[in-house]
Amino acid sequence: MNNKVIQFSHNGKEINLSKRSTNHGGHYKFNSPSGGYRFWNDLEVHKRKFMMHSGWFLKNLGDTFSTVPQRADLLFWGEWEPQSRFELTGNPFDSKLPHAIHYPIFSQRGQGRHNTDPFVFGEHFYYTNCKQKRTGKGKMLLNLQAGSVILFGSEMDKRHFVLDTVFVVNSSETVADYRNHKEEYNDMLRQATIDLGSGLAPWKKLYKGEMYDFNRHYSDDSPYIFSFFPCKIDCGKTGFERPKLDITKFKLQKPGAGTVLYAIDDEASNFWHELLAFLINQGYSLGIKLDMPQNNDAIEFPEYLMKDSNCGMGC
Repeated sequence: MNNKVIQFSHNGKEINLSKRSTNHGGHYKFNSPSGGYRFWNDLEVHKRKFMMHSGWFLKNLGDTFSTVPQRADLLFWGEWEPQSRFELTGNPFDSKLPHAIHYPIFSQRGQGRHNTDPFVFGEHFYYTNCKQKRTGKGKMLLNLQAGSVILFGSEMDKRHFVLDTVFVVNSSETVADYRNHKEEYNDMLRQATIDLGSGLAPWKKLYKGEMYDFNRHYSDDSPYIFSFFPCKIDCGKTGFERPKLDITKFKLQKPGAGTVLYAIDDEASNFWHELLAFLINQGYSLGIKLDMPQNNDAIEFPEYLMKDSNCGMGC
């Protein structure tokens, strides 16, 4: 099979936003009893966020989904390592429900060490570097064909794999090729990910996601696969758990391996449709496009000593 299905596990924990933590003041600050600003992530490992942001989605209709995109403020799990405004949800930290809701913003002031990968904001999703290697398992991430599927998620409690993003490959190029026409890429994507610090290595592969076609709606007569993230619009500030995928049903690697990279033995399109049916049955809608976060350089954030992103640690 040329089109691969990859189970990609990255660090799934949120940061504990506590006024009693030693991280308070250095990595985030409160400006109200239950809210404040999360600075650009400069901790040792990547962190997940539960976010609210404006975008487009395909609504869950119970046993199927609407094929006509609708616009709303979407609630979803994902990665956004630059700054955000946050509000505590009241859920305990390290529970399966979100500790806080983050509202993504972007500032070039106070850049931290970590880039955002996958990057799900703007006209296209992008996957750019994490776990890519020239030897070992990571080598397969340098040769993904159009139509391949990456399941970005996390192992939880050494028992479950929970999903945050379904990425379908559209096309790719190396960072070396990108540098010949980098102005064609969105500025925020470049600043937050590709060019952060000293920039990505020239052999790294930049993958552009296959997106939902607003001019050719999905139908049984004309089906196709596209990138999306499970989302909801009506769960309130309590939030929701990330979807748990059945290890046996989806032929996933057994939990306990920690940070995993695993090629699933299945045909990409069939796998994608089975996964879609499962998520619809679980009550999730499909987030298909997000606005870029607001660029706000007026807010003061602490300046870090710039370090290259260390994707070997909890990437």
